[in-house]
Amino acid sequence: MKKTLILATAFALTVGPALADKVEKAEGGSITAAGKEYKLSGSRSKVTIKGAAGTRDDIKVGMDCAITGPAGGEASAVDCK
Repeated sequence: MKKTLILATAFALTVGPALADKVEKAEGGSITAAGKEYKLSGSRSKVTIKGAAGTRDDIKVGMDCAITGPAGGEASAVDCK
């Protein structure tokens, strides 16, 4: 029982929600947030703006966005508030 509780706690900590960062630069197929650049595909990157589907062109400087993907690589998802 003790091992299950420890594993469940560790899992919850590593899978927690992504934190939002301010977009500093948004140009064409890339954005920069928190000093990290991400590439955005027009078809593979899922963009959400205020809960609704959007496009990479809808992302503007100053938006708070949670970005899923490796810095310097292609973002798989961008969720902006």
